[in-house]
Amino acid sequence: MKYSPVLLFFCFLSAGCVRHQQQNSASSKIAEIHDTVVVKYAEGFDVNYYDGYLALISHSIRQNSFFADTLFLQTDPLKADSSMSYLSRNLNSIACQSSTHIAFLDLLNELDVVTGLCGMEYIQNVAVHEKLQKNGTLEICPGEQVSIEALQKLNPDLFLIYPFETTGKEKYNASGITSFYIAEYLETTALARLEWIKLFGVLMNKVNEANAYFEKVETEYLQLKRAPVDSARTFILNLPFKDNWHMPSANSLVVNLFEDAGLRYYYPETGLTENDLHSKEAVWNDALFADYWIIMASRPAGFSMADLVAEEPAYAGFKAVIQNQVIFCNTATSNYFSSGIAEPQVMLKDILFATGQLEDHEPEYFFLLN
Repeated sequence: MKYSPVLLFFCFLSAGCVRHQQQNSASSKIAEIHDTVVVKYAEGFDVNYYDGYLALISHSIRQNSFFADTLFLQTDPLKADSSMSYLSRNLNSIACQSSTHIAFLDLLNELDVVTGLCGMEYIQNVAVHEKLQKNGTLEICPGEQVSIEALQKLNPDLFLIYPFETTGKEKYNASGITSFYIAEYLETTALARLEWIKLFGVLMNKVNEANAYFEKVETEYLQLKRAPVDSARTFILNLPFKDNWHMPSANSLVVNLFEDAGLRYYYPETGLTENDLHSKEAVWNDALFADYWIIMASRPAGFSMADLVAEEPAYAGFKAVIQNQVIFCNTATSNYFSSGIAEPQVMLKDILFATGQLEDHEPEYFFLLN
């Protein structure tokens, strides 16, 4: 199935346990390798080093439905176990099930290897979109399903997939397509999600470049981060759907991002991994008191406060609307899904600017709605 990246803030989906091959128990981990990865924040992937090869592991996080996946890559052909099957470290073509993968590959200057992609329409970055079109990148989800025929035509060295469908990997393997789970959207902090660039660095044999970028952004982000949160500045999130209002977990990535800007979530008791379901009327009552209203939604260019209130006149009574403290990310016009994932420091600046904690900044993703 073809999934919009908008869902990635709110979904924790199931998949089967898959391991490409069991690790060689006789091999011992080693640290004497030039371009190593140390995982500091991410909980969904690991890189284990052995004599002559490494294991790249993607797995579920905490209460998410279980999945696991492993790729083996040679680091020294003379030492690696010749009985094992390895993925080439010289990937010439990659297909991606998510447009969010593009942000990492773009930073590593590896867009040329992207031969297939689900969701070309979500690439709002004009330069990236033009590059993919120039390279002849094929839309592999023309309908609601990944096209096996399109994948077989491309025959990519690797297909990066969501752990959404229990039978998806089986179908790809049966078609001769090597796949690997990427689940950066399950991470609960911006730096943890960004750290997946190190995994892409391993795949593209650009670990040093990935490490350098991550360390640069990490330093800037931590310098900007506000702590502790200001209990006097509260926020709510999202828009209602029919009669319901889904609020993210208090430990979700989007909530942690805004708490890193010093704001306090109005629903601190929400579930550990699942969204909390509220009635529309209950949130309306809470919105009379919440200082900020954070909205990430797809709307026409130029969407305004008047347009928001026109969707539901009750919004006019919200404290954030009255005080002009609605912070909006228009996913239809911003580059959120094609570059925002890799620029958490910029998003944090946007939020600090919108809340009057930073001056002289030009917002890129989050704006005060006027």
